[in-house]
Amino acid sequence: MKGSDNLETISLHNVYDPLLYYTDTTPPELENWLAEDYSISEDGRTYTFQLQPDAVFHNGDPVTASDVKYSVQRMMDMQQGFSWMWEGILSPENVEVVNETTVKMTTNEVFAPFLYTLPFLFIVNEEQIKANATSDGQYGDHGDYGTAWLEENDAGSGPYKLSSRERKREIGLEKNDDWWSEFPHGQSGYEAVTIEMVQETATAAGRMREGAEMADQWLPLQTYKDLASEDGVRVHAKATFNPFYIYMHTQREPLNDVHVRRAISYAFDYEAALNDIMSGDSDHLNGPLPSAMWSHTDNLETYGQNLEQAQAELDKSDYTASDIDLNYTYVSGLTVEQNMGLLLQSNLQELGATVSVNKAPWSNITEMATSKESTPDMLAVYLSFSYADPDTFLYPAWHSSSHGSWTSASWYQNDQVDQLLDDARRTVTQEERIPIYEEAQQIIAEEAPALFIMNQAKRNAISTDVKGFKDNGITGYRQTYHRYYQG
Repeated sequence: MKGSDNLETISLHNVYDPLLYYTDTTPPELENWLAEDYSISEDGRTYTFQLQPDAVFHNGDPVTASDVKYSVQRMMDMQQGFSWMWEGILSPENVEVVNETTVKMTTNEVFAPFLYTLPFLFIVNEEQIKANATSDGQYGDHGDYGTAWLEENDAGSGPYKLSSRERKREIGLEKNDDWWSEFPHGQSGYEAVTIEMVQETATAAGRMREGAEMADQWLPLQTYKDLASEDGVRVHAKATFNPFYIYMHTQREPLNDVHVRRAISYAFDYEAALNDIMSGDSDHLNGPLPSAMWSHTDNLETYGQNLEQAQAELDKSDYTASDIDLNYTYVSGLTVEQNMGLLLQSNLQELGATVSVNKAPWSNITEMATSKESTPDMLAVYLSFSYADPDTFLYPAWHSSSHGSWTSASWYQNDQVDQLLDDARRTVTQEERIPIYEEAQQIIAEEAPALFIMNQAKRNAISTDVKGFKDNGITGYRQTYHRYYQG
């Protein structure tokens, strides 16, 4: 499949099945799904998967190794959705059908996070797609790869079937009573689910007051506070994998001086950020990784507000406070980011430095970050989380090959960190990777290329009738409806 927005991602997680899945624990762990077992070659490049022998698609066709190979080919040909996870890592020609229920995948190089990406490789019914693909399309003999047909149909094997769809507005799902796996709570799960994309905050809040079962995490903080007081509604808040950084441009004066960056890190009032702006539900970040991620280490240079220490760092630099005149940029409409900038502005005024707070549309910000010249001095960013591996945070943010992306807006350059992050990708076992990531975190924290502000709690407003809800921090898993039931 090619899910590209929040609504489509929720649909994928319910209608389709991947080879491996994430548990609903924090931190999430991998569990077998369409693959009942797998093995890894000694060189760490070849993965052999044994498929569930009784897994079937919604139309009754068995799920086969050929379907897996076709799904990889389709994903990589279309270059949409989650295909970026395997770009340069997995080529369709290196997926081998051994027999009907055995498939081998050989990566182009050792890529330790590979297994952690597989919960995002959703398997489609090859024969259904081929039978319903248009003869003319941008993918040669494959036509449109069934894209038009899939607007109103599905080719999945998941716990729910697509019953209706109004693109960008609403998706209807119905329970697949013949699902090859088991509903955790037997047959008490939801028989049908309607997912609406509601743009207006007041409308979404009104839906909850009228009896909707769940609102997603994008509502303003005040709206959640209001909904928490409503009868029949509870607000779930949990900090998992949602780190908020303020990147500092390390290749522009005066932020190219580590002592200036450390001074700013000591000047910021983290307690006010967490308690006054965020109402206490979020956690202070201790370095570049949230604490829920494996390999996170507490033994890092941790910054708390200390103006004396900030001045001491500034005294070690080549600059005085009056030399520091910076611009802070945040995404238009994101009140939390705006308030963080105003807090930073106030804090640095106490030090004698100046910060201007500017807003810009997200599309402009991503364009700004493509060059050193246009990247702001300081940029507010929620770092995206994809797969449950430290690589998903550390490589895009701190490896120099990521320069030119909003994920790397500090333009951080450290050859030792580059080598460590490369080594971690090429080291297969988690046990051996942990000390590599710990060393990288130590260096990054000491060099302070960003203000590591918080791991923000994600909130969901949920009907008190909904049971079994858990948030493991991974996109789409808050809406895995087969795990929920009414009670």
